[in-house]
Amino acid sequence: MTERNYLYFMKLLFLLCMALQSFVPDSLDERVERLHDSIISIDTHNDFAMSLAFPDRRSTVAKGQVSFELMKEGRLDGAFFAAYQGQGPCTDAGRDNAKYLADSMLRALHRYARENRNLGEIAYCPEDIRKLKKQGKAAMLLSIENAYCLGEDISLVEHYYDMGVRMIGLTHNGNNDIADSCIDSLERHGGLSPFGFRVIQEMNRLGIIVDVSHASRKTCLQAVEASSAPIMASHSCVYNLKAIPRNLTDQEILAIAAGGGLIQISIGRYFLSILPKEKVGISHLMEHINYVVNLVGVDHVGIGSDFDGGGGIVGVENMGKMKAITRALLEEGYSSEDIAKIWGGNILRVMEAVRANARSF
Repeated sequence: MTERNYLYFMKLLFLLCMALQSFVPDSLDERVERLHDSIISIDTHNDFAMSLAFPDRRSTVAKGQVSFELMKEGRLDGAFFAAYQGQGPCTDAGRDNAKYLADSMLRALHRYARENRNLGEIAYCPEDIRKLKKQGKAAMLLSIENAYCLGEDISLVEHYYDMGVRMIGLTHNGNNDIADSCIDSLERHGGLSPFGFRVIQEMNRLGIIVDVSHASRKTCLQAVEASSAPIMASHSCVYNLKAIPRNLTDQEILAIAAGGGLIQISIGRYFLSILPKEKVGISHLMEHINYVVNLVGVDHVGIGSDFDGGGGIVGVENMGKMKAITRALLEEGYSSEDIAKIWGGNILRVMEAVRANARSF
């Protein structure tokens, strides 16, 4: 072979290698990272606020699963941070204590955001979330878990809106003045109370998402009918896959979806499987996501971790591991467009619908 032919052969070989390289698929990890560059990912529930505001309180659940740093590590762009109050007596003293707890946690979250403003800020609307994404910062959205803190005072709905709250869970593990809980053994109202209907109307007027996680079956279905905007179950799973009161029946899932709302699948063994915690992993999470998608479509599902409140499974132990869910969704065959909806597109749509509905009042 002449030198000229040799050089020509080597050039062809080089071009062939380059062509073949273009057909070699990128590694899944690279696809995950690129996808997170272009989508917005949001977790709709965590309980970080309790340990932040009251660090000396003892807890039986794992903590330290939530922070702006972990959000960055897990490629999580935003999260709803809940001000939680456990259900106590519906007395003046009980209601006052619940309000004290909720106000304290919300103030603590504002303080955390101020002290860590190089990493994240409070977001009040979809535009804030998108802006913070471009800045490489985490978006902290504020919510309330248990409307117990409203007591019987309708003006407190606006009080919490003014504090930045954009979602309120109607109940926790017990009936309150607003509605019946899925956990309480006795009905108090038969779903929503008359005051509860007024609370939902006021939430609609202001632009606050109605959250039915922890609500009774009747409360959930009545809330769908009562709300003029889409509602959300911020951290629940599928009853037909694990039959516990906290999970949603097909009837509830269908009703929430028919109203344009969301079922946000929780990342916790309690919700997902009867297996021991050390055996519950991402495959079980996928089962619940797939079930909702098959029942009502990809436009009505997302993720609500319940981190720092009992959440965590093998492979997704904290917010720093959240992109493992993206990898699993790709392995399941979900398209980039569908994953964008599951992670944040659906939530942004609901936030925009809730705001548009408020402007109609």
